[in-house]
Amino acid sequence: MNDHAESKWRTSFRDWLTRTASSADDAADAGIRKLRRRYGREGVPKIQPYMGYASADAIHLHGRVLTNPPLDPNYKSDRWWQNLNNTVGRFVSDEVPGVKVEATFDGLEATATTDAEGYFHIKIPRTAKPDDAFWDMARLRIVDHPKARHATDRATCGVLTTPPDAKFAIISDVDDTILHTGATDIAKMAKLTFFGNARTRAPLDGVAKLYEELQRGIDGEPANPIFYVSSSPWNLYDLLEDFLELNAIPRGPLLLRDLGFDDNKLLKSGHDHKLDKSRRLIETFDQLPFLLFGDSGQEDARLYAEAAKEFPNRIAGIFIRDVDPSLESEHDEKVDQYVRKAAAVGVPMYLVTDSVQAAEIAIEHGWLSPKVLDQIIEATKRDRERTESKSESESS
Repeated sequence: MNDHAESKWRTSFRDWLTRTASSADDAADAGIRKLRRRYGREGVPKIQPYMGYASADAIHLHGRVLTNPPLDPNYKSDRWWQNLNNTVGRFVSDEVPGVKVEATFDGLEATATTDAEGYFHIKIPRTAKPDDAFWDMARLRIVDHPKARHATDRATCGVLTTPPDAKFAIISDVDDTILHTGATDIAKMAKLTFFGNARTRAPLDGVAKLYEELQRGIDGEPANPIFYVSSSPWNLYDLLEDFLELNAIPRGPLLLRDLGFDDNKLLKSGHDHKLDKSRRLIETFDQLPFLLFGDSGQEDARLYAEAAKEFPNRIAGIFIRDVDPSLESEHDEKVDQYVRKAAAVGVPMYLVTDSVQAAEIAIEHGWLSPKVLDQIIEATKRDRERTESKSESESS
């Protein structure tokens, strides 16, 4: 068997195995739901809303219907075993398919039905001219479900509405770009994911202030939208949303992915779904240039170089955080080749050591005002000292 035939065979076998596993997963879910109905243990459906966003022609809303949505943990007092229990609960989701969800925004309505995993996606056509509001609110409710209860069948979600004076949009990775995850160290990453919570997770030094000022831009008022694109599963949505709030990092829609075997799901597609979501945002907000933020530990440089090749006139700059700034590593070598690829289509890509260096580059390009640099330097210094102090106390 030649190499081409062997590669084709492996691809076919992998696809067959994936389809088989996906079918088994769907069959198991359906069997569990059937048993629950038989014994009257279906549970009460509730909406877990995700932050939405408005484009010029539509409101984009999404979420999930579960009978066991995540509860609000006590971040200050929860111990590691309680964090572990909360994490397990996020992954043992009890989704409810076939539920009709109605969305209302600014007097407009639309509906959608949840899919096999309980997800819904609602797009409300928008005819009115966007106003100057930066955040607005949409209302969601479950329609005509026999198990729904009036007290729990409704939810609200924030909607990011980009004002007309926005100068650019930001797409940011999460893991090791704004949040310390140790993605290059599987053991460390697992410990942080399963035994930590939104309060114990540490932000990258200075990132909150850097993103705050980028959102404000030169004019000093919040206007530039930030979208967070991550390979993390939707099961961790509440943890990441709380992490942004607890660390004063500007909120924005979190675009994650499903945990499963189908195309573009966590167990199948690697990191390429981030390119798909970035592509969709760039095409949706076709009047804005984009700044892309990622890290050198995984595939961000490759994905963003590909985006630069597809949209050379839409991407103004790319920032890649160095996950090991004190070393000349293989990560740096990988990024270097994508820096050259992006440069070949006229898009600058920078490997940066910290938020201060990113701010200095942004000032050179006119994306930030020079007067905010001292504030970002001070915030980065303060965050670094806090991180070092915490590390010393944990090791003592």
